[in-house]
Parts: sequence; C-alpha cells; structure tokens
Amino acid sequence: MAWNYQREETSFAPLPEGKYRIRVSGVEKAQSKNGNEMLVLKFDVSGSAKTLYYYIVFMPDKPEITNGKLTQFFDSFKDIKDGDFNILNWVGKVGACMIKHEEYNGEKRERISYFIKADKQKDLPPWQESGTVSPAVTAGTGFASSDSGYDVPF
Repeated sequence: MAWNYQREETSFAPLPEGKYRIRVSGVEKAQSKNGNEMLVLKFDVSGSAKTLYYYIVFMPDKPEITNGKLTQFFDSFKDIKDGDFNILNWVGKVGACMIKHEEYNGEKRERISYFIKADKQKDLPPWQESGTVSPAVTAGTGFASSDSGYDVPF
C-alpha cells in the first residue's frame, strides 16, 4: 500500500465547567488498585459526544465515604430506586452533575465534581442527544472522573 503518512495529533477541548444532565450509559463491576470492589459508571453528557467516568469504591474501612457517594448518586437519578443495586436498571437513566476541570498528565480535562439532587435540576435544560452544549452554572467540589477510560485515581 502506498501512503504518504503524516502525523496528525488530535486534541479535544474539555466541556466548560458547569452543571449538566448526564445519562448512565454503562456500569461495570471492577476492583480498585487497593483490591476493593468498585463500580465504574459511564455517562453520556447531554448535548455532547463526551463520555465521563465515575468510580464508586466500596471501602469497608470507610463506609461513610462509600455511602455518601451512593446517596449522592441515588438522589440525583430519581428513576433509580434508593438502594437499588441491580445495576442493569441504571442504564439509560438521567440525572445531573457539576463538571469541573482538573489537570492530568499536563492536560486539562473534565471530571464529575458531584451529582446534583433531582429536586435541584429544574433549571437545567432537558436531555439532548449529541450536539452543541453549554453548562447551566459553574462552581462546586467533589470526586474525580475522566473521559479517557479506566484511569482510577487511587
């Protein structure tokens, strides 16, 4: 095959920081680097082709952290019954989150900072399939996630 190859670097700008509707597109059981069970949640972002990941690690020595993350998740996704661990029921459900930026390997990328309670999502635009997206609001703190696959931050 004859081809005049030239390197083409691709760079994707992160989503602007702010509040977004997100949809569960996948959930996988996995094991953290410390050997704890965890869930790897994969989310589509409303109006965007971006994918975000969020990790809930089951830490027997710190159950308050695990339970806090689960509570925040269940509170955001009103169509998932509180305490429902049938993860197949989660796929396709819509909630919302705050996206913040973090520096990772010299690149700025988005992460889920926290989930937004269902009763606080009224001002967000309805779910939109891929396209142009803009955040509703900025500000927040919380746990990290990435769009690059399964890079777990621990």
